Amino acid sequence: MKITPIIYRPFIQKSNKANSCRSSYVLGMKSITPADTVSFGRSAKNAEVLRELMEYKIPDMYSGKILLNPKDMENLVSSHVFSGPISNVIEALEPYKNCLHEIESIVFSTIKKAAQTKPQATMAEILENIAPAHYKRLRRIQTPHFNNLKTLAKEMPDKQRKEFQELMEITDKKLRNEPILQPFSAKEFNYKLCRIAEEVEAGNNQEEISTINTIKDIASNMPEKTEDEILSFKDKSKVYRNKKQRTIQSLVRKRGELLKQIETLYMNSPLNNNFELERLLIQTRSKIFNIPIKTSFNRKSFIYELKKITDTLPNTKLAHKMIQTALKLPTSHNDISAFIVKSSDYSSAKIGYNLIAPSEGSIEHLIPYNKAGHDLLSNYGLASKYYNSDRTDREMAQYLRLHPEAYKNCQKQVNRLIELYNNDTFAKIGLSKWYIINFAQQMYKLSPPEKRMVLDLSKLN
Repeated sequence: MKITPIIYRPFIQKSNKANSCRSSYVLGMKSITPADTVSFGRSAKNAEVLRELMEYKIPDMYSGKILLNPKDMENLVSSHVFSGPISNVIEALEPYKNCLHEIESIVFSTIKKAAQTKPQATMAEILENIAPAHYKRLRRIQTPHFNNLKTLAKEMPDKQRKEFQELMEITDKKLRNEPILQPFSAKEFNYKLCRIAEEVEAGNNQEEISTINTIKDIASNMPEKTEDEILSFKDKSKVYRNKKQRTIQSLVRKRGELLKQIETLYMNSPLNNNFELERLLIQTRSKIFNIPIKTSFNRKSFIYELKKITDTLPNTKLAHKMIQTALKLPTSHNDISAFIVKSSDYSSAKIGYNLIAPSEGSIEHLIPYNKAGHDLLSNYGLASKYYNSDRTDREMAQYLRLHPEAYKNCQKQVNRLIELYNNDTFAKIGLSKWYIINFAQQMYKLSPPEKRMVLDLSKLN
């Protein structure tokens, strides 16, 4: 059902190609130029001394890669170096090349090679040039997995099979870069705002941080109930249908009014050159008012929508098999083409952030916070944002079974901590050697019973 918007709309104008935005339009009150720190959200308490420790080249407890100091990350973001010529980006990132994870390291080598012939090009321009070849490669990798899902879908009951076919029709349009109608989700909108807020916080500009927090406060009032849920009620009468339509119009009006507040705040704030926030507001307006818009395929969103369908299947084995098949789709963390295709939709600033943010050091709760883990030094380890985010709230024993390389890398981290304690660095920053001892004891207790982690502390003075 298409609702004609009856409230404020900002003036719309075509985007400049220099903005490297695949969306066809931008909010027009001014032209837009391209513009997870410790992970967004609940910050770890009693951890300042460990943040200071990250200045001393600490290996990641899971990968063994040197953790990027959050202060260095802050400096890189606030300097806006990622938006400049690729030659400047390479110079700025070269000291941190050993911090990069595998795919990010390959991308860095790729842009270094491109910089030899185009030193003044931006990262967005470099990726825009190489993206078509990677798009073709990515489609070749994705196609067998989509075909397997279509084969499995033949076993679905009629209702779920129809829902799956509708999902694949939308997915195919996204892959062909055709405009589609997308339903609005307040949950998704707030999630994306939080991701943008991570990057804003990394720049440590207090005025920008204050603005994004105000925007988040406004967005938290967005009505969550979707039109699909309202339309699922059985029609009983013309009066009942009219009531549903008025409810939908009320929802659209409320969302539009809140979006107007956010747009006005955005346009008159230091964030008015934030490319990612700009794009999110464009997409949100199109979703609220049922305006078709081009949007890229997103693996996480696809799996989320697929799971909503498979969760209703009476055949749980089929549901599990379909989700496991979808999880085989390549991600930007394990495939260079997925990284480049995804990033070619971003500004140079966002590309640079995505290239190095996974390597940033963060505080890892050995016992997850939401499973009674405390905010205490005795419950903290040091891990990159990538592994911290990937683990989520899984038990340590489960995660170590998935990542057996962590056994040697925890020892690598402990060896570096012992070295820093023995040369009086711990005394300098006010950290006791008991941090190392407690870490070793915790990892022993939390590791799988069949393979306890025994860390060597023999060199600790």
